[in-house]
Amino acid sequence: MPERSTHCQKCPALCQSRTQIVAPDLPEFGRPCRVLVVGEAPGADEDAQGKGFVGRAGRTLHTLLEAHGLRRGLDYGCANIVRCRPPENRKPTTIEIGHCLPYLAETMERAQPQAVLTVGETATRAITGIRGLSENMRFLAEYGQDPKLAEMLYPLEIRRVWPEGTRLFPMPHTSPLAWNRNAPDGRKWAAVGVEQVQRMVDVL
Repeated sequence: MPERSTHCQKCPALCQSRTQIVAPDLPEFGRPCRVLVVGEAPGADEDAQGKGFVGRAGRTLHTLLEAHGLRRGLDYGCANIVRCRPPENRKPTTIEIGHCLPYLAETMERAQPQAVLTVGETATRAITGIRGLSENMRFLAEYGQDPKLAEMLYPLEIRRVWPEGTRLFPMPHTSPLAWNRNAPDGRKWAAVGVEQVQRMVDVL
């Protein structure tokens, strides 16, 4: 088992539950980051391996992105709203998210992505401040092309570093349970996820 990280002690519960901090990864060798994928928090596999999006849900996401011509480490990078695995995979608290947002802002500033793909309602709401995945998709479908999108974003840390012209695309979580559920319009969330990725690719 990897040694427990001794860095960042801001969140006592996360310090107790994590094996290590899962840092973001961006395209290698200075390649431009076309897409930054942002999830909620590391799960068990991510915590064990020290790399984000390596569990079953992550592999589902990567397969979808590869089908649309996007390759991890070449075209897109991955980050999480919270970098430590919450106890029993619970959702991170508002305080925990607040502690980690400055680190996400640093990643955003370094990556300068053309698009940000938020995976799940928690990751999306942490950036927009809007509750509900469907509500976020409706909002961004209407205002996502507005050059002043950054001014509408909720957390000041993200608003300050949001690259001009960068688009935000929310998609449902790719865990098997969530992926197979119905969206409010009756479609499977899986179909909504595919549609959102296609919309993102169309503007890259």
